[in-house]
Amino acid sequence: MKTILFTHKGKRKINQDYVLVRNLNCDSFLFIVADGMGGYELGEKAAQLVSENILTYLLSVSDINPNHVQKAINKANLAIRQFRENAGIKLGTTIGGAIVTSKEALCFWVGDVKIFHFRDNILQKESHSHTLMNEVIDKGSIVNPEQITKYKHVVTRSVQGELSRSQIDFFKVKLIEGRDKFLICSDGVSDIFNGLQVQQVLNSTKSDVDAINIIENLLIEEAKDNFSLILTNFHQV
Repeated sequence: MKTILFTHKGKRKINQDYVLVRNLNCDSFLFIVADGMGGYELGEKAAQLVSENILTYLLSVSDINPNHVQKAINKANLAIRQFRENAGIKLGTTIGGAIVTSKEALCFWVGDVKIFHFRDNILQKESHSHTLMNEVIDKGSIVNPEQITKYKHVVTRSVQGELSRSQIDFFKVKLIEGRDKFLICSDGVSDIFNGLQVQQVLNSTKSDVDAINIIENLLIEEAKDNFSLILTNFHQV
């Protein structure tokens, strides 16, 4: 498994993103990007707390499946609720991740952290963000473009202590060695690069390192928000 990552505060004073890469066992890896919610307090604490609680739960189970991922999210929700009640503040995070074995990847998300799957550097699939903009579009409601844009960063699901608002979506990918890549990123990245633009960078550079350097350098110049990214290239564990 070859992995490249970065996390940066961008033009914000504090970096409220959190990135986690860990072995779950000898045959599986966990990759997480969490984006602490800026409208609340201690977004960076929420992102770390949720990521670490998910890791702790998944380390305790032998068979990783979507049901166990949801239970891990539920455990993280309880940790957020307890912290919120003790500290007397609101906090929360969006999250996206992938559990990768030698045969399959399980990609999951709550909120607007994006996950892109590439095969042979061609975009195959991407997560559908839990935002008010997407909900309005999915329902076929007629709204003017300016109004739709305002909804882009209004998340409809997140991990903030309420189980009803933190249901995961997921997709699975059967892996082919050396051909599959996954990019997980906070909205600070996806606001600047969509999946097809990432595909173009991957195909115009000699290596993943060169591609990510180009992406990171442009984000340093243009991103208004924190930005974090994991790119993992599947090879046999």
